Order: sequence, then C-alpha cells, then structure tokens
Amino acid sequence: MERLVTISPRGNPPYPVWVGRNAIRHLVEIIPETAARVVWIADDTVARLHGDALQQILQKSRPTLGFTFAAGEMNKTRASKENLEDQLLAAGVGRDTVIVAMGGGVSTDLGGFVASTFLRGVPWVAVPTSLLGAVDASVGGKVGVNTPAGKNLIGAFSQPLAVTIDLDLLTTLPAEQVDNGLGEMVKHAVIADANHLGELMTQSDSLRALDPNATFAPIVRSVEIKADVVNNDPTEQDLRQVLNLGHTIAHAFELLSDYQLSHGRAVAAGLSVEAGIAERLGLLSSKELDTIRAALVALKLPAIVPIQATTQGVLAATRGDKKSRRGRARYALPAGIGIMARGPEGYGHDVEDTIVVAVLEELGCSA
Repeated sequence: MERLVTISPRGNPPYPVWVGRNAIRHLVEIIPETAARVVWIADDTVARLHGDALQQILQKSRPTLGFTFAAGEMNKTRASKENLEDQLLAAGVGRDTVIVAMGGGVSTDLGGFVASTFLRGVPWVAVPTSLLGAVDASVGGKVGVNTPAGKNLIGAFSQPLAVTIDLDLLTTLPAEQVDNGLGEMVKHAVIADANHLGELMTQSDSLRALDPNATFAPIVRSVEIKADVVNNDPTEQDLRQVLNLGHTIAHAFELLSDYQLSHGRAVAAGLSVEAGIAERLGLLSSKELDTIRAALVALKLPAIVPIQATTQGVLAATRGDKKSRRGRARYALPAGIGIMARGPEGYGHDVEDTIVVAVLEELGCSA
C-alpha cells in the first residue's frame, strides 16, 4: 500500500511525495550523494517518540545530528528559529547538509524555514508525523513562523527535496491532532472534489481511528488536490489563493485564542463562516452550505464560532492577515462544492464588513 505523487511546481525541480506504510524508508535514497551529513529537526515530543528511529535510518548513510525545540504552536516563532540556527552554527553545520524536518505542521514550517535561510539556503526534506502535516503543511513549500501580530507573517516559499508520509507514524495522534488534519481535508474537498467530501463524511469513524487502510486513499487525494494547485502557482500569485479557503477567519480565531485553538478546528469553523459568506453573496446555494456544515459536524469538527469573541474583534484580527490588501481582509470563497469563485483580482475577494458580521453573529459571535 504505497503511492508516489510527484509535485512539479512551475519554475522548481519536481519532487516526490511518498504516501504509505513504512514510507520513511525512502529517506536513505532521497538524501543526495553530495550531502556530507544530515541534520534532523523536531519538537521535543516528536523527538521522544520517533527520534531514535529516525536517527537509525539516517545514520546508515551519513553522519547525522538531531536538534529539538519546545512543542506547540506558541513556539513557532522567530526566537525558536534563531535558537535552532545558533545550534547549527555551533555544531559547524555547512552547506553540504540536508535538513530533515520531522513532525507536525509546526515542525515542517519551522524546520523548512530554517533550511530556507541557513547559509542562504540548504536542501530539506519533510517527514510529517501528523495528519495536518501529511495533507497540508508538508506539501507546497510554504514555510515560516508566527508573530504577535499574526500567523505565518514571516516566512518563505521553499520547496523540499521530497516528502515521506508514513502512515504508521500517524497512528498514535491525539484527537486534537486528528482534527487538525480533517479540517484541511474538508477544505481540499470543498475546493476541488465534491465526491471526496462525501467520502470523508461516510468514513468519519475510521478516519478518526487513524486506520491506515482508511486514511491511505483520503490522504493521497488531499495531496493530489494540493499538488494540482501548487504545480500551477507555487508562490500564490493567483490559483494558489484558493488554498486560503477558511483561513482568513481561522487565523483570526487562532490569534484571538492566543493559539489555544487548534489549527484544524479553526479552519473548520473558518470554512463554515466563509461558506456562509459565499452563500450570502449568491455564490453558493443554501443546500451546498448545509452540506459543507453537515460534513464538518459528521467529522466532529466545529461549524460554529469556537471561541469567545466579538465580531469587531474578529474583523480587526482579519485586517492583520498577510492576505490583506489596502487594509482590507481577503477571502477565498467557494462557488459550489468543488469549485472556487474567481473575481476581478483573482481568487481573493473583498467582502463588506456587514456581511461578515452577519454570518459571525449567526454562528454565535457576540456583537
């Protein structure tokens, strides 16, 4: 049970995404012969669970060093990046090194960002150990850190050499981490594949149990959907904006919760809000909106506002989003299940505050 998906971002070399059981074994063949050593980066939780196994695989072919940082979204910061860079420099790591970023979305974002700037850039490989990392964060080359002003405001586009999605590494995830991945999988289905959305709804229990036989095909489909987008627009000039569906509101919810709300649950709630905006704008039918929200509920994800917040607080938080233009938030909006709406300025839409407020209030946000 294994599938190879090739990512071919325009203007960048193609790279493999291996999905399957024991996919981590491909690391040995992925590391280029020119690499003198390998450095792996993981948070302290992932290092405790999988660090020894990763070290054993990598050191078969190259001298290998491991470095860790404190787990959690609150540690995806410039300070964590600086600390890792200082450790690499102290260890004498040179340009003839490959960095392996292992863990959830925080680890691949942070480890990939370190690789993109260390000594003006060294190659890196993503080894996601979370469902979120598998279906979203590790694919596409977006790397970066959060700041007090907002999420992912400092970062880069840096495509990896390869991605290995080992289904056996996902089987011990806590429920919150499962939510993170499922939220992004629903987003991908709404963007590009109505049938995929239906399949997710009917497989809720087996997906949440992380049965590799159940997760294999949905993970592959999510990777394929994202690959189709990234291949055509690797740096988010146009089509890749569709992947921001749900994220303008989601990032506001995360910021207002001081990152206590998990990313996947924020995306699910953000998707519900932004689908509601699309319905009020006449882009999405009421039946389609109901289907999207029913899918979220079936997967035990929030379809209402999941935090205590005011509408004005949410609006203010959206204006600091990196997608904002001229001080106005931008929204990626569905024109149906499997179709995204394109406007005069691409796939990012300027929406009147009154419409956003109306949907937020409908879903439980206070005035």
